Amino acid sequence: MPRVLVVEDHDFIREGIREYFQLEEFEVTEFSGAAGVLESVRRDEPDLIILDVMLPDGNGFMLARDIRAFSDVPIIFLTAKESESDRVTGFEIGCDDYVVKPFSTKELMMRSRALLKRTHDPGTRTHDHGRWSCDKTRLEIDVPSHKATLNGRPLSLTGSEWEILRYLALRNGKVVAREVILTDCLEYLHEGPTRTVDTHVANLRAKLGEADWIETVRGYGYRFRGDPT
Repeated sequence: MPRVLVVEDHDFIREGIREYFQLEEFEVTEFSGAAGVLESVRRDEPDLIILDVMLPDGNGFMLARDIRAFSDVPIIFLTAKESESDRVTGFEIGCDDYVVKPFSTKELMMRSRALLKRTHDPGTRTHDHGRWSCDKTRLEIDVPSHKATLNGRPLSLTGSEWEILRYLALRNGKVVAREVILTDCLEYLHEGPTRTVDTHVANLRAKLGEADWIETVRGYGYRFRGDPT
């Protein structure tokens, strides 16, 4: 049974999410504010966090940043803040998806299942393993174990970063459009902002170090440029 932690100060919204997710056989833990959330994440290790940005006793962005300091648990921001700058801030922190109020609880469920599928079921992918080198660094991706290492050091990636890296690397040398990454990797249910892809790739590049693993193809998308080993 998947475990979801819901942090939302609006009682009606929180209770609606709880009831819908429980009907879908999720185990739900609820918080109406930031107090106690970090301790719960450390103790219970949820499979997914749905996190409101505007909380009565804190800021969801800051709370997510604190969570990212010790956990890669998938995070969906749930908020009325819909500007592009707010979305970019969320993705820069390391969230995996961003749902704007008002929203459909059914869509939130579908996004949650899609996120959990690509985070926890990597063995369903068609490629299992790969090793590459670039500028004297070595990258290895092991899909069944959901691990990536750089020069033997494990990379700490969010679910979205992992899926984009896996997708690009296993299509080494091929240009992949931003729109394709948005739908195939992030599994958006409708057209979304391609800036989302750019932010995830920027975060991924920072974790991959100075080597130029991912090339930007201006006006189109990205290409992985590792040499197979």
